[in-house]
Amino acid sequence: MQELTDEKIKIAERYSNEIKNVKIKLPELSKGATCVWHQYVIKCEERNRLIEYLNEKEIGTIIHYPIPPHLSEAYQYLGYKEGSFPITEHLANTVLSIPMYNGMTDEEQTFVIEALNSFK
Repeated sequence: MQELTDEKIKIAERYSNEIKNVKIKLPELSKGATCVWHQYVIKCEERNRLIEYLNEKEIGTIIHYPIPPHLSEAYQYLGYKEGSFPITEHLANTVLSIPMYNGMTDEEQTFVIEALNSFK
C-alpha cells in the first residue's frame, strides 16, 4: 500500500514543481503535514474555460463537489442560502481535479503539465 502512496506523492511533487501558470493555484500543504494525494485539486478563476481547453487536449478533469454542501438537497433543512458561506461557494466554482492515478506515466504527466502551463 505504501508504494502506491509513494507513487502518488511523486506525481504530486512533480506537478507542484513544474506547473507554472499564474492563472492556476496549486494545492499547498502546511509545514509538517503529509498527504496521500488521492486527488490533485487546482484552483482557476476561469475554470470552465480551462475545462474546455483540457477537453480539447483529451485531458480528463473532475469537479468532485460542484455544489457546496450547505446548498445541497441533503442540507436544505438547515436553511442556508446562497451567500451563507461565500468562501465555500467560491471554491465550489473554481476547484478542479486533474489526472492523478497510479500507473500514470512520465509522458502523461508531462502532457498534463505542458497543457496547464500553456493555458492562456
